[in-house]
Amino acid sequence: MGAMAVRIVPVTTLDPAPEVAALAQRWNDVLVASTVATMGDDHDAWSLASRRARESSTSWDHRYFAAVDEGDGDDAIAGVDGVAGAAGGTVVAAAELVLPRRDNLTLALLDLAVHPDHRLRGTGTLVLDHLVRLAQGAGRTTLLTETAYPTGGSDPGEAFLRAHGFEVGQTMHRNDLDVRSHLPAEVPGLDGYAIETSTDDTLDAWLEDRAHLSRRMSTDAPVGDLDLAEEDWDADRVREQREATRKSNRRAVESVARHLGTGRLVAFTQLQVPVAEPVLAYQQDTLVLREHRGHGLGQALKIANLRAAREAFPGLVTVRTWNAQENGPMIAVNEALGYRTTAIQREWQRRLG
Repeated sequence: MGAMAVRIVPVTTLDPAPEVAALAQRWNDVLVASTVATMGDDHDAWSLASRRARESSTSWDHRYFAAVDEGDGDDAIAGVDGVAGAAGGTVVAAAELVLPRRDNLTLALLDLAVHPDHRLRGTGTLVLDHLVRLAQGAGRTTLLTETAYPTGGSDPGEAFLRAHGFEVGQTMHRNDLDVRSHLPAEVPGLDGYAIETSTDDTLDAWLEDRAHLSRRMSTDAPVGDLDLAEEDWDADRVREQREATRKSNRRAVESVARHLGTGRLVAFTQLQVPVAEPVLAYQQDTLVLREHRGHGLGQALKIANLRAAREAFPGLVTVRTWNAQENGPMIAVNEALGYRTTAIQREWQRRLG
């Protein structure tokens, strides 16, 4: 192939103008193609609808970028420009920069993918350098990104990330459950607690307690060596998260545990199911407050939610979850339910000077 003249252009999923929307679709196609190259059809790439919902967030600043090859010139970035004129070029790389707005204000999250047909030409480095400059300009001092690969394989992004100063901060196991053969018969009884379940809504009556649980999720869940601080949650942020799920064309099934002595919610778990293909459910956060552990709440919650999801989506085949490898209690719960590890995900961290 000939030399590339690569230009980095901003992408938005929120503008319906045909040229802008076409670029957004091609940008997302690169993210999907890159994931498929590693994971095959059993991948977890975000849909364009989910990217659109994320870009609408008020708690996070999501910035999207495409590296466009205009087909001639030297191997260099010709500049950082607007979307105008990008319609005719080839999107060879896609990237996202995420800046928390409410907490963790020293943190920047990166997602960078080079199309499999356009790798090993320096585009990844050019785009990463651009993201790093933006993160530094926003006062961020820690960068986080992630990679994933099937069990038994190797991490295709490791050499690139290590060469650019990233180190592994945490390793996660992606675990799958076939609910057709491993759906528990009944929810175990609990002494002093009651389980409540809702489909398609985090109930308004739950919001204040759910905000507290989400805040505790950021402090109680294992984070390995990652530079993560306590998150700022309130009812409005939970409402925004609920709306983002809807805009992503996903339906949610959520179960909570209420402590009968105080009337407060002390544990929760949530599954999300894509409307277009309701055969694979994605496990979201699960938390039992430390002071209420040891009563079987985690297992009871998961079973209640699995049964509710199967009832709401009779065609559901697989439930997928991610667990930090140091999270022994949750791994034990999942293994008892029949989950098996199908992939490895690694969180990478780079501290800026």
